[in-house]
Amino acid sequence: MIPLTLIITRAGMAKFTAAQLTTGLDLTIAAVGLTDHPIIAAPTLEALPGEFRRLTMVSGKQVGDAVVHLTMRDDAEVGYTARGFGLFLADGTLFAAYGQNDALFQKSPRATFLSAIDIAFPTGNIDRLTFGNTDFLNPPATTETKGVVELATEDEAVAGTDMLRPAPVGVSTKLLKATETRLRALIDGVAASVTALSRSVSQAMDGLAARTVYGSGLVKGGGRNDSNRTLTVDAASSADVRAGTAGDRAVTPAALRAAGVLFVVEAGDNFRVMSDGSVEQWGTAPVRANEGPFSLNFPRAFPAACTGLFTTAINGGTAVDGQTTIQRVALYADRADLFLQNHQSTNNDAIGFDWRAWGR
Repeated sequence: MIPLTLIITRAGMAKFTAAQLTTGLDLTIAAVGLTDHPIIAAPTLEALPGEFRRLTMVSGKQVGDAVVHLTMRDDAEVGYTARGFGLFLADGTLFAAYGQNDALFQKSPRATFLSAIDIAFPTGNIDRLTFGNTDFLNPPATTETKGVVELATEDEAVAGTDMLRPAPVGVSTKLLKATETRLRALIDGVAASVTALSRSVSQAMDGLAARTVYGSGLVKGGGRNDSNRTLTVDAASSADVRAGTAGDRAVTPAALRAAGVLFVVEAGDNFRVMSDGSVEQWGTAPVRANEGPFSLNFPRAFPAACTGLFTTAINGGTAVDGQTTIQRVALYADRADLFLQNHQSTNNDAIGFDWRAWGR
């Protein structure tokens, strides 16, 4: 392995120089910071550019010629790519840094990251450097601890007795065997339920097939349910409607219209619209006090025009001396222009008039 040459920062060199003069300074490399930026390490750095993670599980050992063998570990379920790193002292000072354009190492979220690199320092006097973590464990994998994994063979997986030999999916063969037993029992139970349900459905279908459906009244057709059956209702024609003699056919609105039968398609308190498009309106209006022309405004305008109007004066007191008439002057879609005429001198008993108008 070719050692990676670190650049000691000014702050790191100051700590390093001061430590040569006094034993009170702590030169422990307590953490390694990671960056994915292709940095150029320089003595002026005070922080690691683009730092995204800091590892505290760091172990190191001096191997001579100003070279330190450094090991880093990361158990977190995260993934990343690093192109540079920095060494941090216990007080947080960036002691030294290294960077390059290409990826230095990568980590998968599902893997424990364990990396060993050799670092060359630009000074040979590095015996004062120490490391916070001096050892790593590599225990066997259990349900509580990540560790070294050995894949079980097919026979071992079927036997299901070794608690310390996980299956390829990361569970012990004993747990896999128990899971297989439970799953097989569940599958057998579901299969039995499906069989029972299928039998019940088959019996129900046999019962339905034994039944027979017949048409009645206007409905024709039918038969046993062991095949598709069609029930029909014959529609009356316009000739059937006009003849009015057939009793085995259903009358539809289309046949009524074709036969010329009128029926109401829309209605309100004082109007109705017929199937041929004609419209009727009606109501009661007060009589004017004096003779002369006036207008009757319809509650709703006719679609095209008003074509007729009847009026009847209301003689509430059955008087014989009042002969009031309401005469038509002109008809419009939204009103009728009328004329009130009293044929005798007095008309005190005429209190209004009823009217009915029609049109389209």
